[in-house]
Amino acid sequence: MDARIEYHTKEAADLRTTAATAPGTPGARQCLALARDHDALADAARAGDYPSPADHIIGTDI
Repeated sequence: MDARIEYHTKEAADLRTTAATAPGTPGARQCLALARDHDALADAARAGDYPSPADHIIGTDI
């Protein structure tokens, strides 16, 4: 498995596990939102459309 896919899949799973410890709280909702972001990045890596490092710079329009 591609290391990027493996990384984002693991991060998403870890965030869902963390969210399950306090369901319904703002922190849990944030963890679930971050998990969805990691899912999207894993999907992009699978499709060959993985963002470049510059795409992660906050406040840029790339």
